[in-house]
Amino acid sequence: MEYKKPNKHIEERSKVTVSFPVHRPRVNKKLFVIIGGMVAIIGILVVGILLYQHRAGTATSSPDYQTVLPKGAGIETFGGWQRVSPPGQDPVFAYADTINEVPISVSQQPLPESFKADTDKNVAELAKKFNATIEIDAGGTKIYVGTSAKGPQSAILTKNNLLILIKSQEKINTQTWVQYVESLQ
Repeated sequence: MEYKKPNKHIEERSKVTVSFPVHRPRVNKKLFVIIGGMVAIIGILVVGILLYQHRAGTATSSPDYQTVLPKGAGIETFGGWQRVSPPGQDPVFAYADTINEVPISVSQQPLPESFKADTDKNVAELAKKFNATIEIDAGGTKIYVGTSAKGPQSAILTKNNLLILIKSQEKINTQTWVQYVESLQ
């Protein structure tokens, strides 16, 4: 069987393409500018609201009770007070410091009324709940220290009618705890 080449007329028909005109919508520049401006304004408002909520949520204030700080230091040295208790709860304020380059957080609150009748017993019971069972004497101030398996420590004490909780990110030796607590005034 012999192959025949299709005739030229059929070949030309197969190359015919049909095209439809594509209509692009006309962009009204004025409308584009108005919509763009509205999107920008809404974006600015959303960012402003989010920033306001963030600042309100992390706003710092000052305790309305007498606090203690290391001798000779002002709260500005530590970046100010941070409220660490939730809204609606009794205020607890904290500051960040270091002991021998180990970061610590020192939180303070007025001694709760329920602790005032038998302060030593109540603080010792609270310390047990934090597994802070090592008792250290710092010039008449009892410090209860507990160490987690990974190294961070918690120290619980009372001073100047305050309940103080100090959390360290690493283990701190006993004498250093004593020196720090004795410096609080």
